[in-house]
Amino acid sequence: MVEMEEKLTKHMEEQIKRGYLKLAILYMLLEGPSHGYQIIKKIRDITSDLLTPTVGSVYPALKELETKGLIKGEWQQQKRKIKVYEITNKGREVFKQIIEKHFNVASTIRKWVLKQLAPIQFVENGEAVPTLMQAVKIILLDENVTTEEKIEALKNFKDRLQRLNKAIDKLVMNIDKRIRSLEKKTES
Repeated sequence: MVEMEEKLTKHMEEQIKRGYLKLAILYMLLEGPSHGYQIIKKIRDITSDLLTPTVGSVYPALKELETKGLIKGEWQQQKRKIKVYEITNKGREVFKQIIEKHFNVASTIRKWVLKQLAPIQFVENGEAVPTLMQAVKIILLDENVTTEEKIEALKNFKDRLQRLNKAIDKLVMNIDKRIRSLEKKTES
């Protein structure tokens, strides 16, 4: 049974990674034109190897994104002939829409989770996660933001993550208290 659960978990993780690959490609191309190998390296670097795309996964994704008009590729002669990709205006719009939908889904899940955690007295000010989402949106989506503003958003993001970490620690303590309380009831 455990082996089957592990296989299912691994399968689900792979599906999630595949789903994020195209989004990661679009994100990389927001920074500027790149060829396939650069895209693979950048995705690995920026995700700390959480996503480890291969040639066999990236090039079909690039082809699909190009077919849909989200990116365009142009052959260039460098040391050898390579195809350099850049994001199109349509690709930028689709990226923004996907990120917005992702944050809406994340917000809905967050509300549901907090409602489920209410019985164990998880206290949160209600603003931490939305503010985190706003910071990520600024960093990812707002092309008119200066580098200094992005740095400030990242510093604020880091600060809020540290506060969120403290809130999670408090949640873990409350869960432990709740477990002990329930265990005492079952012993009685």
